[in-house]
Amino acid sequence: MECDADIGCVMPNYETKKDLEANTTSTEQVHLVFVTDPICSHCWALEPVWRRLKLNYQVNERYIHGGLLPGWENFGDPGNGIAKPTDVIGHWQQVAQHYQQPIDPSMWAKDPISNSYILCRAAIAVRLLAPNLESAFVRLMRERIFLYAENMAKDEALAELVTSMGLDGQAFATLLHSEQVLTIFNTEQQEMMQLGARGFPSLIFNGDNAFRLAGSQPYQNLERALVLMGEAQPKRRHLTVQQKLTSYPSWTLREACEVLQVSAEEARIELHQFGFIESQIAGGSFWHKPAL
Repeated sequence: MECDADIGCVMPNYETKKDLEANTTSTEQVHLVFVTDPICSHCWALEPVWRRLKLNYQVNERYIHGGLLPGWENFGDPGNGIAKPTDVIGHWQQVAQHYQQPIDPSMWAKDPISNSYILCRAAIAVRLLAPNLESAFVRLMRERIFLYAENMAKDEALAELVTSMGLDGQAFATLLHSEQVLTIFNTEQQEMMQLGARGFPSLIFNGDNAFRLAGSQPYQNLERALVLMGEAQPKRRHLTVQQKLTSYPSWTLREACEVLQVSAEEARIELHQFGFIESQIAGGSFWHKPAL
């Protein structure tokens, strides 16, 4: 695996294809296919502009959970000097500093994630139980991993998170290791390659011209890609500040600044005004709605 700011996290021994090419998979009614993995630091870094895009446009997206870390045996990222879990710490610190999206990498020293495949399968299991909650579940996993430094690659941790969302924990546990979920996961890994997505994150735009963007991109690149979709371009949304902020139950300060296009001081004022509570975590400012 290789990771950098331009291409994100790339699978090893992957054959590169051209950047603009037809999408041959079935993605009717989907504007964007988001190729991702719950432990991908560049996917977490993309969250601010991803939220801004979704709040500015009526984007209909679907996820491909490609699987970044099959396990530590025979795994390595020579480009970033990663051969064991503790080697990830420095890489995540660099990503946090570069993108100003808070990250606590201490999990890699105290209780490292053994593989991300189980996390991908968990997202698929939630999709089968409640398709409308897949995105929220992926977000919550990212928060637990990047902000709270929790090892989520455990059945009990995943079931607890699912239950906190109001879903059936037992039904989830049954699906998590089912042949059905494994088949979907394997199919999505194959689809990822067919789409020419080298790694995470990759955004596949489906319009008059189907193409992709790889790595952590500035907002202008994502918006330009939507324009190039032609008549398939999603419609613009015209939301107030309140509507934008209350669309999500939690925010990093970096996300609020990006979405509202205001300074950190102004973002804090707006978040306070609409009932969000600030906490300092992972070297940054995190805002959430208080429990009822």
